[in-house]
Amino acid sequence: MSQKHLDREKSLGLTPAEVPLKALPTVKLSREDIRRALDLAEKRNDSAIDEGVVFGDQTALSSHQTGLLGELAVARLYGLNVDENAYKQGDDGIDLSLHGTSIDVKSTATRQMSRPDLLVRANKPLKSELYIRTHVFDCTASRARIRIIGCASKEKVKDQMPEPYPEDTLNRVVRADEMDFLPLISPADC
Repeated sequence: MSQKHLDREKSLGLTPAEVPLKALPTVKLSREDIRRALDLAEKRNDSAIDEGVVFGDQTALSSHQTGLLGELAVARLYGLNVDENAYKQGDDGIDLSLHGTSIDVKSTATRQMSRPDLLVRANKPLKSELYIRTHVFDCTASRARIRIIGCASKEKVKDQMPEPYPEDTLNRVVRADEMDFLPLISPADC
């Protein structure tokens, strides 16, 4: 995959907001995946001297688990491995790498909306080339379903004026109707 920037001119012009929800990619994770996400979340939570923000009724631990479920879903979709290390200052802003393209996965488990906006903290440097929004919408102890809402390039995220959303946390917000679909790759691209 040599293309670094998503080019809407070459797409059909649709956005993730304009297709039925069931048309968006959904990844199913097993009981073992959920256990792995919880184990990694505990490891990250215990090691973090974190400046993270927790929204809604989540705890720091459940927020880490939601993030890991999203990372696992994107990793599964592209055949990648999730970084299993824990860092005191959090990760470096890069969750995955796909053919040289750095990816930061932004996950939510909100029940407030079915197509959550992509939120990127305004006070954090933009280190990834691609930001992917995932939505954990069905999760039990034995299975989880994660919808891949869409993505935005670093440039698109950078162009967003920070706004207090949700509540008073300043974020760069890319709405679903401004996101792109995930880049598709085939075995010939590998």
